[in-house]
Amino acid sequence: MSSRRNILIRTVATLCGDIAVGVALASACVWLIETAMLGIFLSFMAWLLAAILSLAISQYVIHPLGAALLSDRKLDDAMHLLSTYANSGKPMAMAAMAELSRHARSAFATIGIWRRPRPVA
Repeated sequence: MSSRRNILIRTVATLCGDIAVGVALASACVWLIETAMLGIFLSFMAWLLAAILSLAISQYVIHPLGAALLSDRKLDDAMHLLSTYANSGKPMAMAAMAELSRHARSAFATIGIWRRPRPVA
């Protein structure tokens, strides 16, 4: 099961990286076309160059980086660490919220927001 999970995590991470590179290069291309007021042919060449550059960055930078940073051992260790902290953090968070609400009640009581109304005589 962890193998399937790791494959899914790596796939999502590399797809996000590919999309980020594509959007960044498309934004740069639009900026270049608008700033330099390029004609139709030069605009086409800029888009073509941006698409080829995006594919090259994806193939030679994003995918090897994703494979190196998201190895099975590293992902398993990260999942173990997160599950350990998630299980131990719940009682601590509940205690912190109880203490915070106690302080908030006392602070509001001192300024009179939560004071009980006086009975009408």
